Amino acid sequence: MIIILQLLHAVILWVLEFAPYPELFIYPYLTFSGFLPYRDILDQHFPGLMFFPLNFYSLGFRDPIAFKLLLILVVTLTSVWIYKISRSRLSVFFYVLWQPFFEGNQLWLDVFLPIFTLPAFYFFQLQKWFLTGLFLGLGVVFKQTLVPLVAFVGLILLFRRKFSALAKFSFAALLPSFLMLVYLQKIGVLSDFWYWTIKFNLSDFAASGSLAPRLQDWIKLSLPIAFIALAFIKSSNSRKYMFWLLFTIIGGIARFGLIHLQPAVPFFALALSALSRTSKPRFIFCLALTTAWLGYFYTHQNNLFQTKYFDSYSTELAAQISRRVQPGDRIFLLGVNPHLYPLTWTLPPARTFVFQFPWFINTAGDRILNGLRSDPPQLVVYNPVSNIDNQYLRDYGSRLVEYIQSNYMLSSQIGPYLIYENRP
Repeated sequence: MIIILQLLHAVILWVLEFAPYPELFIYPYLTFSGFLPYRDILDQHFPGLMFFPLNFYSLGFRDPIAFKLLLILVVTLTSVWIYKISRSRLSVFFYVLWQPFFEGNQLWLDVFLPIFTLPAFYFFQLQKWFLTGLFLGLGVVFKQTLVPLVAFVGLILLFRRKFSALAKFSFAALLPSFLMLVYLQKIGVLSDFWYWTIKFNLSDFAASGSLAPRLQDWIKLSLPIAFIALAFIKSSNSRKYMFWLLFTIIGGIARFGLIHLQPAVPFFALALSALSRTSKPRFIFCLALTTAWLGYFYTHQNNLFQTKYFDSYSTELAAQISRRVQPGDRIFLLGVNPHLYPLTWTLPPARTFVFQFPWFINTAGDRILNGLRSDPPQLVVYNPVSNIDNQYLRDYGSRLVEYIQSNYMLSSQIGPYLIYENRP
């Protein structure tokens, strides 16, 4: 039965539009190409499998199909741990139904976190403190939003006066981060890491990169929130999941998106299953509402079997770039999805890459502009309608646009994308 549910999950994700985050392509590719994380690649996330020598790119994940199979593998492993924790097929059933609803067809770091938090929860229940800490510590290196969960578990042990357990847990939880810091110090980027992951996150990103839930988000979440409240009230067995559900996401919702709730979905499925098993009427009630809610969701999906960011424009742009430059050449993508760098084996100028979001341009705009001057790219691709949060790149990145238009010659256009070459 579990295998059938896993196959159903795989089919659902295979049919829905797949949306792998561009960071999973560009960061490992640049790291593989010799760029240093945090010094050459400006980003605020912990390394995970993006910034170490062993990364997605070096492991062979270089195209959408590979990443789509990885997504299916991750959710399959997650369902295995859900069953191992609950011994309930109903928990897996609810996970299969609800995981895609929380933007589970997207692939971002949050989707990977349950393969750390669920083993940690399992070993926490068994009072295996070292293994609990180790899995959570590995999860922190993957994405630092799990730090609140580590602190929460540590406080539980402290309040229970389990000092020996706290020592084992703390040592194991800190060990992966300690080894990460040793590596970053060895390659000479520790101060850059501190700036981007701590100072930048608490200042520039907090000021201009935060995004609150919209009304439509609250509407989408209304039924899951109601289920959680009902489970907390009516099912004592579900309460052990609640704090883990909360603390897996509390550190990652500054810029809200349903994808950032993915770490909580397994615990939501476990709690909903526990509620459903308290009585047959509650099971029917939960199943009926879930079916109606998700039935609407699944019947309103578009772009089935498609992959976001890998459309006909991307294919044509990659072909055009490859015809005009050689692998290893410098090009500059302005307002264009950066997965075109690995697709064309090209590199950004001046060994500097940053996503062109307002909060990054405000901080690193001068560096990017100076890089264009000191290491002029052979080719520029610019999207004049690029925007985020209704802010247009042509406005907040006007100096970059003006420099390109003044120093390069428009040679062709593919859809909205303008291709510039050096002036003769």
